[in-house]
Amino acid sequence: MKLVRWTRFSWALAKLPEPRTVVDSHYHIRAATREEADTVRHVVMSAFTLDSAWADTMLLLREWIETQLEESFSHKGVHCLVVTHGSRIIGASALDTNPAAENHLLTGPCILNEYRSRGLGSALLHQSLLALRETGVERAFGITKENVPAAKFVYPKYNSMSAPVEFEPAMANS
Repeated sequence: MKLVRWTRFSWALAKLPEPRTVVDSHYHIRAATREEADTVRHVVMSAFTLDSAWADTMLLLREWIETQLEESFSHKGVHCLVVTHGSRIIGASALDTNPAAENHLLTGPCILNEYRSRGLGSALLHQSLLALRETGVERAFGITKENVPAAKFVYPKYNSMSAPVEFEPAMANS
């Protein structure tokens, strides 16, 4: 199997700047409900599976992502945000609200392929960081594959810092 290089981004949530992009009023970001777990799972898996930058990694990630989503929806208050276009869920971001977590952005901001390049990933990242700050997280972390679009265009926003990290999804604990 090809060596996967991972990057860990971090954000100081007390100094989180305002969003840089304005999202069209047709889209809304809100907390997911427990009843939406299957739809969220489908959206997240579709976002990863249909992104060619993740193709070589999906065998490694599939079970880990499923586990992270299950954990996110198992809490009394669901730890997941969704992006909607009308009644359709088109994006999601599962969160780990434990302040000591190594990776708070469990899935990262996932947007369906046909809705990308509209600022939705950046807006979902910002809302995810705000949601983490509201739960008491002071420094948020997100791990992604080096050189994927999220690492180049989404995660660098909002005054993030990044560094290479050793990450083994099959063994990772959140």
